Amino acid sequence: MEKKKLSLPPIILALMAACALLAALSLAGCGGKDKGKAAAAPSGGAPAGGGGPGRQGPVPVETGEISVRPMVDVREFSGTVKASYTYVISAKVGGRLLSLNKRIGDAVRPNESIGRLDDTEYRNALDEAQTQVRVSRASLEEAKAQLSHTERELERTRGLLAKGIASQSELDAQETQAETQRSRHELAKAQLEQRQVILNQAQTNYEYTQVRALQGGLVAQRHVDGGTLMSAGSPIVTVVGLDTVFVELAVTEKDYQSVKPGKSAAVTTDAIPGKSFTGVVYRMAPFFQSSSRTAAVEIALRNDERLLMPGMFARINITLNQDSAARVVPSSALVEKDGKYSLFVIGDSSTVTHVPVQVGINDGAYAQILSPPDLYGKVVTLGQHLLRNGSKVTVPAEKKEEQLAVGSQSLKP
Repeated sequence: MEKKKLSLPPIILALMAACALLAALSLAGCGGKDKGKAAAAPSGGAPAGGGGPGRQGPVPVETGEISVRPMVDVREFSGTVKASYTYVISAKVGGRLLSLNKRIGDAVRPNESIGRLDDTEYRNALDEAQTQVRVSRASLEEAKAQLSHTERELERTRGLLAKGIASQSELDAQETQAETQRSRHELAKAQLEQRQVILNQAQTNYEYTQVRALQGGLVAQRHVDGGTLMSAGSPIVTVVGLDTVFVELAVTEKDYQSVKPGKSAAVTTDAIPGKSFTGVVYRMAPFFQSSSRTAAVEIALRNDERLLMPGMFARINITLNQDSAARVVPSSALVEKDGKYSLFVIGDSSTVTHVPVQVGINDGAYAQILSPPDLYGKVVTLGQHLLRNGSKVTVPAEKKEEQLAVGSQSLKP
C-alpha cells in the first residue's frame, strides 16, 4: 500500500530551522572559549614587549641612524625696546617761560638752547654783583697800600731805635699799627672772595634763563608751553636718545650661564615685519628677581634709521651654543624618565641595548649626544615603550626600503 507524505505548515518549518541554527551557534561559541583558554595558557601571562628573547616574537619598530651634523642651539626670548637714555629738561631757576621752540619729534643738539625764561631779575642781580666785586677790589687795593706804608714806617722806626733816636714805645705802637693794617688787608681780601662767589652764582642764574639740552636726541614729550610761570625743577620737555637702543629681556636660571656679554642676537618686531636687527648682549643683571626667578639682560642695537622705538615688543633669537660636527640622533629616539635620557641601540642579531645618554643641543628634529662618545649604529625611534634591554626587534619591510632609500640619497655627493 502506498504511504502518504506528511506536509508540515511553513511556519513549523521555519521554527525548526531557527532552532537548528541556534544550536549550531551555541556549540561554536563554547568551542571558541575553550580554544582561547588553551591559547592563553602557554603565554604564562608575560606582558607585551616585556619578555626576554625566546619568550615573545620580535617587536616591530622604526629606527634611525646615529650621524654627524652641525647643530646650533638658538633660543627665542621676548623683550621690550628701550631708549639708550631718557632725561627731562627742567627749569633750573624760577621765572616765566618766554619761549619754547621745540615740539614733539624735533631733534635737539647737545647744549642747544631750546627756550628762554624771563631774565630781568637775574640780569639786575648780575649787575649788582659785578659792582660789588669792583668795590671790593678797590678796598683791597687801598688796604694793600696802607699795609705797605705801615710796614715801611715800622722798618724806619726800628732803624731809629737802633741809633737811639726812637723809643721802644714808638716801636711798639708802630708794630701794632702794622698788625692792624695786615688784618684790614685780609678782611678786604676775604670780602672780595665772598663777592666773587656771589657774582659767579648770579652769572650762573642768568645763564640758566636759557633752557639748554644736555645731550642730543629727540623730543619725546612737551610738558609746558610758552608763557607758563615756572619754578625751579619744573619739567619742560623730555628727550630720548635713539641712535642706539636696548632690548631688555628676562632669562631664567637655566639660560643665564649660556647668555654671555658679546653673544650675537637677532631682533625682530611685529611693527617692522620682514626686517631683522643684529645686536649683541651688552649687560646682564647680577641678581635674580625673587618673584619671577629671572634676571634682566640688555641687548644693544644700532638704530641709525630710527625704526625701533621705545616701548615696542620684540622677539630675540640668541645663539647659545653651536657645534659644527655634533654626533646626533633623531629626537624621537630619546626616552626620558625622571629628567634623564636614554636610547635603545640596535646591535647584532636585531637585539636592542638600553644606553643612558647625556643630551646637548636639541632642536626638535635632532638631539646631540654628548656621552657616550663612541655611540654608533641605529637607534629605535618608534616602539620604545614595548622594549627592554635585550629585546628582539624587527623593522617592517616597507620601513627598511624607505631607510635604504634615504641612506642612498644621503650618500650622494
